[in-house]
Amino acid sequence: MRSRRRRGRAAGSAVLGSVPARLISAVTVLAGVLAGTLVTGPPAAAADLPYGPYTCVNGFVWREAFPGDQVCVTPAVRGQGWSENALGPSRREPNGGPYGPDTCKQGFVWREARPSDRVCVPPASRDQARTDNANAPWRLVDPGATPRGGVSVTTTPHQLGGWLYATGGGVSPYGAVRFSAVGINTVGPYSLGVLTATPSGTLPGWQYVADVRCRGGQTGPATIVVLDQSSGLVTTAGTTDAFRRCG
Repeated sequence: MRSRRRRGRAAGSAVLGSVPARLISAVTVLAGVLAGTLVTGPPAAAADLPYGPYTCVNGFVWREAFPGDQVCVTPAVRGQGWSENALGPSRREPNGGPYGPDTCKQGFVWREARPSDRVCVPPASRDQARTDNANAPWRLVDPGATPRGGVSVTTTPHQLGGWLYATGGGVSPYGAVRFSAVGINTVGPYSLGVLTATPSGTLPGWQYVADVRCRGGQTGPATIVVLDQSSGLVTTAGTTDAFRRCG
């Protein structure tokens, strides 16, 4: 695949955070929905991005470890991935093993850049793939311009903002699903919380994500960005008015 350098502005902070889960009754969530607080509008309008919604910031390029892989990594990591793809067959046990025909030789593990990625690599390469997936939203020029995914959000307002909930599917089974917000007065995506998908790759019901507090000077809605951490896929889930709702 022909490669080109991705352009963009400087990368924001890549610190990920999570908010401890809290229980809240289904009646409260339902009340919020009936009150018209379900916000699932389109993502932020994409700027004139030279390579589409997954345009990387300066210094990063698409990983291309498999077809359609648009996780942003350094050029060195992409080159390493291409080499690993070429060497992968030679690192498998020729007669298979306890993990089937893709069983790796001793000293190698599956890369797992996505759940089905069974290219045999050194353990450090698997760690690298996990790190790159976890930082995917922070390496995009505009993560709020990514397409809508299978997850939606709703906000139940309170006097200082609102409680954010999520539901949906189409994410990696058992995987971590991380939420952040863009379009507020922060540098880079603002981490909100993390949920764990079911074995079928869903977030059933309306699950609590975060207590979102209003921010001074916020005049518009924020876009909620969803990271499927097992694959590095970044999508959007709608918007919330909680950041500008004070009193």
